[in-house]
Amino acid sequence: MNRHSVMARLRTLMPGVPRTRAEALASLHLLATLRAQGWQRSTSGGAPVNASGEPQPWLTYPAVDWLERALTPSVRVFEYGAGSSTTWFAQAGRVKEIVSVEHDPGWFARLPQPPNGRIRYVPCEGTWWETDERAPYVRAVADGAPWDVIVIDGMARNTCARIAANHLSPTGMVVLDDTDNVASLPAQVALAERGLGRLDLWGFKPGIGTRLCTSVFGRDIDAWLPR
Repeated sequence: MNRHSVMARLRTLMPGVPRTRAEALASLHLLATLRAQGWQRSTSGGAPVNASGEPQPWLTYPAVDWLERALTPSVRVFEYGAGSSTTWFAQAGRVKEIVSVEHDPGWFARLPQPPNGRIRYVPCEGTWWETDERAPYVRAVADGAPWDVIVIDGMARNTCARIAANHLSPTGMVVLDDTDNVASLPAQVALAERGLGRLDLWGFKPGIGTRLCTSVFGRDIDAWLPR
């Protein structure tokens, strides 16, 4: 088999392999851009971090960039599903308060409590998408409401989305992750039926090489745009 046949075979087996020098250079530039965001470090470490190793939300990069510009020190956040994002929200000066609920006792025990809020352990039966709407995990958002931001990135996402709008401030928004997944369609429909506008933020996530989507739903998304 000659060189050209070998290259053709490789392109068939590995369609993402650069085919020209220009493609190879562009691919290296893309990897360098991702490295500057901490993508490779997240891949090797198994947790979402930036280039300096600091925790990042496991949302798409465009969503994190958008939130970084939109959030102010007066904002109160409620989060379904705790983790690196909780630590990120809790960083000094980013938001006023962050309250999260976490269903996994082992994971909960490993998480540091934020200085400007708390993480609560609340068990949740069901699936990643559905559970009883009366479940304490789902209803935990009512304690301390209204919230400026509600992040849905944990258990029972469709169920949580059905009640989230009831607990938003007048200009509040819901951040719903994984809206590229058809299993989240009931959540998307529930938020749209409450009259919330929508902004889809497609892109890579830390350590993941597939374009995914995080969506923001709000009564007044313009209110979150930088002035």
